[in-house]
Amino acid sequence: MAPNLAATLLCELVRLPEVCLVVGPDAAVCEAFVEPAALAVRLEGTWVTLESTPWHLHFDTAQVRRIAFEVKPDTAHHSERLSYSVRFFDADGQALLRAFFLNMYDDRGALRPERVQQFEALRARAGQRDEVWCSPDPL
Repeated sequence: MAPNLAATLLCELVRLPEVCLVVGPDAAVCEAFVEPAALAVRLEGTWVTLESTPWHLHFDTAQVRRIAFEVKPDTAHHSERLSYSVRFFDADGQALLRAFFLNMYDDRGALRPERVQQFEALRARAGQRDEVWCSPDPL
């Protein structure tokens, strides 16, 4: 079986530098900083397994119904800068996994074009859309 779009995008996303994965929508949140050189990625069916030295994650991409590419003001850090993220949602609209692009700005506060290009290249893999709806995987 070919990987679904969520699995494909996640596998490509974690190979990029300076990405933080966030798991958990409410009372408890886990942040995992991705080091591509130290990360093992396995795809088994719809499950993506990410293994790093201090952490690992098992993610069932069959649960993903919507993927959103978001560029919006970084209100979480009370900043005027833009936050770039890719978010994976379930059928109930809950964020299963969020991936934030870190260090989008240089020391002078200018947006780093190579980081924007990495985000846009990933978005291009999803058809240049800000939002992608995913069908359930057949049994």
